[in-house]
Amino acid sequence: MYEIHPYFTNDGSVGLFSPEADDIYHSTYGALAEAYEKFVIPADLEKYFQNNTQIKVLDICFGIGYNTKSFLNFLLEKNIINFQNKNQKKQKKFLTLKQNNATIYTNNTVKQICNDKLYSNNTNYNDEVYGNNIIMETHEKNVHESATNNEALYSNNILAENSACKAQNNKIFIKAIDTDAKLFYFSPFFRQGLEKDKKYNNIDFNYEKINKLLKNDFSQKYKLKNDVNLFIFKNIIEKLPEIFDDIEFEENLTSKKYFAFFDHRFIALYKLLKNNQCKYGFYASLNTFLHNIYYRYISNRYKKALNALCMNDLIFEPEVNDARVSIKNDKNIYNLIFLDAFTPAKCPALWSLEFFKLLFEHLDEDGMILTYSNSAAVRNAMINAGFFVGKIYNEKINKFTGTIAVKNKSLIKYELSEYDLGLINSRAGIFYRDENLDLVNEAIIKAHENEVKTSDKISSSKFIKAYKKQKLNIDRC
Repeated sequence: MYEIHPYFTNDGSVGLFSPEADDIYHSTYGALAEAYEKFVIPADLEKYFQNNTQIKVLDICFGIGYNTKSFLNFLLEKNIINFQNKNQKKQKKFLTLKQNNATIYTNNTVKQICNDKLYSNNTNYNDEVYGNNIIMETHEKNVHESATNNEALYSNNILAENSACKAQNNKIFIKAIDTDAKLFYFSPFFRQGLEKDKKYNNIDFNYEKINKLLKNDFSQKYKLKNDVNLFIFKNIIEKLPEIFDDIEFEENLTSKKYFAFFDHRFIALYKLLKNNQCKYGFYASLNTFLHNIYYRYISNRYKKALNALCMNDLIFEPEVNDARVSIKNDKNIYNLIFLDAFTPAKCPALWSLEFFKLLFEHLDEDGMILTYSNSAAVRNAMINAGFFVGKIYNEKINKFTGTIAVKNKSLIKYELSEYDLGLINSRAGIFYRDENLDLVNEAIIKAHENEVKTSDKISSSKFIKAYKKQKLNIDRC
């Protein structure tokens, strides 16, 4: 039986624990904050888009998607991209409701066409989803109660040319890879909670350190826009339609055990689409429903409403696969690579010399690889694969928090120190090997242990001791 182990981190975003790796996917100080500060901010995207109008991103080990979500969120916040229909004819087939003018009201109620209802099974939420793809909540005013609040939006003018949005020029391509399909499925359903939601944390795994860290102060530096999860949801159900046949996924999604961690609007939408009760058809119901939710939570007036259903120049490609296999068969050259695999000591297959050589072939001359890892073995593998390697610095906490690998040395702001280079030349810097890119992690680990054991390089402990002694002598002088 597939189970998830969620918890609210200290910025309200949801983190997960992996029993298989006996490790957490996300930092306790904030899954969203970690993605921003270790992957998105170091990419210097504002500067990049001053000289470029397109970008290709490779997200290795997508998990539940915080790196991709943070990337999109950042671009939306900086107005680098927007949810705007640029070519109405191109999208007409997908986005219109077959000439039907169903009315969508600003308080998210609509004239009832059929009486089939789907209910959220969570007692904390009273959402009702009707077969004509609308959502009603018991705490909102009924459509008949106040005519002044019922400005009508019609399905044939949602994409009207008089939208307040500016045309989008930037082209974005994101390929996301993970071996676990269910993580893709869960991705858009997780909500961002508040400090009070940490009361729902019931850590059901033996990890005392996590429990302790989760008691730290709550700080929500970053807020994820609703647009992002809507976009991820739309692409997941289109490109991974197996989601509707996965019984284990649905059992987790609708379990009372996890009710606090999910956005129940999306659960209601999932149920509606699975049952396909709307007479307008699958995609028509999806688009009207998404617009209805989006309109309520993002915009107060039609003239400010954006089309959250499609971005003409944004492509998101989720792929359930071994990253080594996927990238070997990939013809793309990427500008930005997020490498967010589990720690090298547990998942060396995605940290080997050969894997970095593969990434070297798929990285643009002015591109960069960003990772949270500070491992000497990882940095050594990068160097031997042909990269220039530097460090990621977080000014807010005055700490180096990761590693950057590039082909263009001028992109490195913080070079490796004498200490870093010393560790690389010690046994700690012996990298993992996977000659044919097909070994299992256990085989790679065993071979690495044997190489370290028989190496004549200085041990990391001896190097650190000697380095500290030398530094102390220099300081005395």
